[in-house]
Amino acid sequence: MDISYAYFSCTGDRSGNQDVIGHVVAEGHACFVVSDGIAGEPGGEVAAQCAVNHILAQGSARAMTSVAIEACIKDANDAILAEQARDPRNRKMGATVVALFIDRMTRTAQWAHLGDSRLYHFRRGLLIHRTRDHSLLQRMADAGLPLDGISPNLLDRALGVRGDITPCVSPIQPLHDGDAFLLCTDGLWHAVSDTNIEQHLRIVNKADDWLSLLRHAVSHQHTHGASMDNYSALAVWVGRPEDVTLQRIKE
Repeated sequence: MDISYAYFSCTGDRSGNQDVIGHVVAEGHACFVVSDGIAGEPGGEVAAQCAVNHILAQGSARAMTSVAIEACIKDANDAILAEQARDPRNRKMGATVVALFIDRMTRTAQWAHLGDSRLYHFRRGLLIHRTRDHSLLQRMADAGLPLDGISPNLLDRALGVRGDITPCVSPIQPLHDGDAFLLCTDGLWHAVSDTNIEQHLRIVNKADDWLSLLRHAVSHQHTHGASMDNYSALAVWVGRPEDVTLQRIKE
């Protein structure tokens, strides 16, 4: 099963970049991770790097079960808490995380997340799954309540913070030739709608081109006066998505 991928990470208007991307593609499995340090707290980039390192260390060693996925994310959280205790300057650091695990032998995938970094799963160019943010804004939207004045930065789950750190882990999903995934931080999805992400996918021939369009879309928002957070994206293509998406457009 062929896997191709592309990624970028941009600072935006911020003084530094607290987003971290990691990936390992082995013969029998693959692991992709995106993490975003919690803004406004020192050490966010340390927490994000810690999360990526610990998840890749386990996720790159073998195909993962749901129990193993939960365990490796808990391990990442424990490592962040240990670093908080070691360095008082980073005592409030934390990070979101989203991770994709692919078993190349069984042609299946699972993903997990904490916080508001997202995973999108597309089939034949159409969005079929999207993670639900662990945020007050998402809970208000799910309840059908007005969102005016609600900060998009209020998370109810993340690595390194007190409270529930149980990740949401997807059921095992069979992979089809042409499936495409996008893992991204909130700086990207705040600037580019789900609909536009899907539309850009359906007109490109490779993962690099898809990300170029998304990066341009974020830059367009920036040139029109929008304030830009760090924004990062990791695209993962299974087989040849361009064949099935472009075929669908012709149909």
